[in-house]
Amino acid sequence: MGSKKADGLDLERQVWAATETIREAVLQLLQAGDIHPHVIVLALARVTGETGTAAAMVSGENVEKLLGELAKVMHRAGRDHQEMLQGEGLPLTGNA
Repeated sequence: MGSKKADGLDLERQVWAATETIREAVLQLLQAGDIHPHVIVLALARVTGETGTAAAMVSGENVEKLLGELAKVMHRAGRDHQEMLQGEGLPLTGNA
């Protein structure tokens, strides 16, 4: 097994790769325009919760604790993205 730093870097690369793959799929759905953006967000939340629950159960972790951590991560990511969009001067209101 590698060093903790190397393992951490590998984990970061995996997270980045997964994030980009999911982001591309979501953007394709949004661009197709067949599904309302809010429905896509709800579907992502559902899949995230289902996946988190399965991962916690398989690894013997506390499901409620993991779901709470997921909620915090989603909240932080949303706030960070909002700040980034505001910094770019993009409008944050509308139908999207």
